[in-house]
Amino acid sequence: MKKLLLTILAITLTTPGLTYAKSFGPEYDKIVTFFQGQTEPEALDAIWESKTVFKVGVMDDGKSRDRYANYVCEILYNESFRGQGVEVKIIDIEKLAYKNKWVTLGKARCE
Repeated sequence: MKKLLLTILAITLTTPGLTYAKSFGPEYDKIVTFFQGQTEPEALDAIWESKTVFKVGVMDDGKSRDRYANYVCEILYNESFRGQGVEVKIIDIEKLAYKNKWVTLGKARCE
């Protein structure tokens, strides 16, 4: 548990790519805030790369995260993003923090 907390702290302190993102408006910011908060514990951070690409950072547990990406699409549908063709990418937050690499663990196209 202590190692996990230290890893999360290190990731939070060393991941400026997710922390300082451009805002595309309040509806986009609301989604980011949801995935950064305690309401969604699997997500450690989130960012809109563009108005149609949403990235969520998680810890890699060795499994495909395609199902989680589809779940993210469901959240987007409920927040009025249905029909906007958003691509969701679930990324390995540790690889981003420690190696500055955007490694995709799962993805989905929200229609």
